[in-house]
Order: sequence, then C-alpha cells, then structure tokens
Amino acid sequence: MTTCHEVDSKDQVLDDVIINGSTWAAIWHMAWPLLLQMSSVSIASFCDVWVAGKLGSDTQAAIGICGQIWFFMILMTVALSSGTTALVSRYWGARNMDMAQKAANQSMVFGFIFGICSALLGLAVARPLISMLGASANVQELGWQYMRVDMLSQLPFTICWVAHSIWRAKGNTRVPMINWVVMTLIIIALDFSLCIHPFQLGIAGIGYAWVVAAVVGMALNLVLLGRTELKECADLRTLFSRGINRHWFTKILRIGIPACIMDLAWVGGSFALFAIFARTVNPTACQASWAVGFRLEEIVSCLPLYALGAAVGPIVGQNLGALQPERAETAGWQVSIIGLVFTGFIAFVLFFGAQPIAQLMSSDKTVVAYSTQYFQVIGLSQPFVSLWIILFGAMQGAGYTAWPMWAGVIVLTLLRLPLAWVLTGNADGPMGCWIGIACSSTVLGILAVWRYRTGIWKLVKV
Repeated sequence: MTTCHEVDSKDQVLDDVIINGSTWAAIWHMAWPLLLQMSSVSIASFCDVWVAGKLGSDTQAAIGICGQIWFFMILMTVALSSGTTALVSRYWGARNMDMAQKAANQSMVFGFIFGICSALLGLAVARPLISMLGASANVQELGWQYMRVDMLSQLPFTICWVAHSIWRAKGNTRVPMINWVVMTLIIIALDFSLCIHPFQLGIAGIGYAWVVAAVVGMALNLVLLGRTELKECADLRTLFSRGINRHWFTKILRIGIPACIMDLAWVGGSFALFAIFARTVNPTACQASWAVGFRLEEIVSCLPLYALGAAVGPIVGQNLGALQPERAETAGWQVSIIGLVFTGFIAFVLFFGAQPIAQLMSSDKTVVAYSTQYFQVIGLSQPFVSLWIILFGAMQGAGYTAWPMWAGVIVLTLLRLPLAWVLTGNADGPMGCWIGIACSSTVLGILAVWRYRTGIWKLVKV
C-alpha cells in the first residue's frame, strides 16, 4: 500500500525534473503517462464505436450525436480544470503550498456543484437537442436510450476530471494514467457483456459501462488524493463545511471560462455540421460517417495531442511560478516538434489507409465511402491540429486563455461553418464539411504559432 510519504516523495522527484535540468526530461516525465492514459481513453472510445457498429448504422449515428452532447455538458468542467491546472501548478512551482491547497479545495467544491448541475441539465435538454440536430426518429429514440443513462456519469466524471488536473498540476501524471487504465478495462468488459452478450441491453449498455467506470474512477482519485499533502481537497466533510469562496471562484473561472468558450465554439460547430448533413441526400450516413471518422481521429490523433498539451501546461505553469519563463517557452516548442513528427506519420496512415480503415469501422457501403473521404481530407490537416492543441495547452498552463478563445471562436465558427455550408450545398455527401474542417484547423494552427512566438502569454498574473 502506498503511503502519503511515498506519494509525496515521488512527486518531489517529478518537481525537480520539471523546474530543473533538461526540459526534454521534464516533457518525458509528464508525457509518457499521459500518452498511455489517452491510449486507454482511445481504446474505450474505439470499443464504443465498434460495439455500436455491431448494433447498426443508426446506433453509430446516435453515439456520434450523443458524444457531442455529452461533451457539451461537461464544458464547465473543462473550464474548471483549466483554471485548476494553471493555479495549482503556478503555486506549486513557487512552492506556495498554502495557496496550492486552497486552489485545489475550491476546484473540488466547484466540481461537485457543476457535476450535479450538468447531469440534471443534460437530462432536461438531451432529447430535444437530439431532435434539433436532424436525427431520424429511430436515431432519436436510440440517442435518448443512451443519454438518459450516460448523463448519470456527469458527476463522477467531473470529479475525475478535476482530480486529474490537480495531479497533473503537482507534476504527477502516473495516478491519472492508472485510474484511466482501470476505467478502460471496466468499460470494455461492460460494453461487450451489456450490449452484445449475455445481457443484450443495446445502446443503453454503453451508457451503463461509462457510469460504472466513472464511479470507480472517482472513488480511486479521492482515496489517493487523501494520501497527499493536498489531502484536504479529498475530505468531503471539510470541503462542504467551508463552502464556496467567491474570490477563488472568480480566479478559477477567469482562467477557465475562455477555455470553456473555446470548446463551446468547437462543440457548437460540430452541432451545426449535423444541420448541414441534413441537407444532403443521405443524412444518416453522413452522421454515421462523422461518428466513425471523428471518433477514430480522436483515438489515433487528437487524444495523444491533448495528452501532449496537458503535459506541457503544468511544465509551463510550474516554471513561470519558479520565475523561469524562457524554460517554459522552450518546453512549448519542444512538445510542438514532437506533435509535428507524430501527426506527420498519422497523416500518412490516414491518407493512404483510408478505405481499409473505414471498412473496419462500418459495413455500410455509403458510410465507408464518406468515412474514407474524411480520413483522406482530415488526415492532411493533422500537423496543424497538433500545433494549435499543443500551443494552446501551453498558453493555458500560463493562465493565458482569452486570446486562444477568440481565435477559436472566430475560426471554428465564422470560418469553418460558412465554408462547410457553401462547399456542401445540396451535394450527395459531406465532402464540403470535411474540407471546411481541414481548412479551419490549418488556419488555427498558423495563428497559434504566431501568438506563441510573441511571448505575451508569459506576462500573465494569476
């Protein structure tokens, strides 16, 4: 059994690497557990899509739509975790443990409040949202069967998300990795047993799998955080007796809200794509191909990139707290190089292996054709996706989130959506949407490089 002293000693070793010595060593220490963690998430997501494919293209379309709604509902958690990472890492790097404890405590309080609110709101709006997105009657019914179960995972997943942000801010990415491996094993086992054999619950089984995994993950995080020097944030009696502090609420959300709006623009843009799909000859096939294409892109590219962005954020935050801004900037560029090499390989695989990959994910010929187009077009834009995800992650670690928000809102809505609308027109398929997505990602990557080079993000006070 790991003791409090052992956990803290290991964290201290990581701290020394993050703010001293080689920045490549700091990146390695932070990145490899996060990459394994995101690989676990990827496997769980792939399992969902694969199992949904066995249940039919309508089920795949429902999973695609509901995945966007679920992420929309957890946006406040994303905002919360961005503020948590920036604040806790900055105070941790400055060795101000009292302030780090306060930031962690208030983040966890807000996590419980937001988790409950998002679950209730999700249950209220999920069904009309599925209908508004142009889903067929059967897809709507399948989507509701899934969402009325999956929304129950909002609270435990919110706590997991916030807890993982606290761990990363401390420089410990191994605990979140182990936690996600455990959750992934639960999801895979329950996806098969609840959806296919022996219980055959259909799409609702996928929702139950994630609820059970989230509850286990929340319990593990609270137990392990309770063995660290930030143990007060895992003591529920202490948390609720102290309540909300308006000062900390403002500090966390001042950093987090712009990150939330950035993600809102991205998710809102994805919602709008479903309205564009509805103009095509075969909207259900378009929706299913989006579910297939986006989920696989998320699995093989986006999740590893988010792991790199999540790894560089605490490195930037701790080094700014330790008054080492140049070291912080260097880490951002180095992680970007890693991202470019990785996505260059992914682009090659997606472009030349598009059709066999699509055939693996679906047996519907139309869905396969549309998914093949997705992989080829979107694959070419992956290096630019890596630039904006990683560099925005670095700037978020500094608490600099307002400019990335505006860049994301403008590019992901005012550029992406009109371009996709015009290029799609009344076409048979969604090729225009795929081109719009790729072009906007390219522009956002170029903007991220320009802004990061200015160094203005290093001047932010938290």
